[in-house]
Amino acid sequence: MKKPLVSLIVPCWNEQEVIDLFYQETLDAIAKIDAIFEFLFIDDGSTDATYQHLQSIADADERVKIIRFSKNFGSFPAITAGMHYCTGDVVVCMAADLQDPPSLIGQMLDSWKQGNDIIWAAIDGRGDSPLQSFLSRSFYSIIRRTGLKELPPQGMNVGMFSRRVINVFNALPERDSLPFFTILKLGFKQAQIPYYRKARRAGSSGWSFWKRVRTAVDVIVTFSYAPVRMISAVGFFAAFFGLIYAVVIVFQKVFFGLDVSGWSSLMVVLLVVSGIQMVTLGFIAEYLWRQSRQVRREPRYIIMETHGQIAVDAPVNPVVDLENIDVAVRPGKPENKSKKQPKKAGS
Repeated sequence: MKKPLVSLIVPCWNEQEVIDLFYQETLDAIAKIDAIFEFLFIDDGSTDATYQHLQSIADADERVKIIRFSKNFGSFPAITAGMHYCTGDVVVCMAADLQDPPSLIGQMLDSWKQGNDIIWAAIDGRGDSPLQSFLSRSFYSIIRRTGLKELPPQGMNVGMFSRRVINVFNALPERDSLPFFTILKLGFKQAQIPYYRKARRAGSSGWSFWKRVRTAVDVIVTFSYAPVRMISAVGFFAAFFGLIYAVVIVFQKVFFGLDVSGWSSLMVVLLVVSGIQMVTLGFIAEYLWRQSRQVRREPRYIIMETHGQIAVDAPVNPVVDLENIDVAVRPGKPENKSKKQPKKAGS
């Protein structure tokens, strides 16, 4: 039986302190696995020596490929780029911080061989600080309640996907793609492997409080219509209570001759209604902004440089697909220059 080719996608951002250790532990973890491996590291605009460390690894191991972004685009675009360029029969996505043990790869591959297209390493406990654990639980709890009920209670940071899942994902047109959450919604046969997520060994996490909040908003707006329904519900109840209040005022005036004090009641109504309107406009603006990005076709990422065999595997014309811009200079090939294409007759 032919050995499967496993692509390991690893987004990296300022991981110089741990990247060599990650590579070595991964080698130990896959040593006895009956499969062929390729490593695809995505340097997400690191400002330290991460890229230099990756180059040293790639020079010593021909299975290692490197993609370097022109700036920090985020881990989600990095994973998207890895899925665009990987060549494996099955793909594993995991971070380089060693909080997720590479030993999971063997267990997930066994599950894939049993017929599962999507395998999640579901977090069953955390070694993070109490504050980080609380923020993570809150983050996933909000997402589960509002958009993705299938999400593991404590989330997942590692996933394995079959080639057909990757092909479907790569064909999706979304600009603000959130890979793991998008794949979770695709269906297919899925499985989960619980594990304990360790504390970070070195360096600091790039997931700040505000990044978690922004990602939570992105997930809710992308995968849930709860905000739209909430706007409708708030508007309905505001109109209902306004009508009741109007009836009460008329009743007091007609039957008891009472006058309603104008200034206080007017200010309360104005402030409440104005607040509701601002919140409503904020939700609508979130949806409109995402549609604007979709229409303007901003690049998800820009590849500045590559290292390893990917220089041959990458598309020939880097500007054909404006959604995934690649302007890296390939060895043995002059830098690509843009040329105007002749218009077809009748266009």
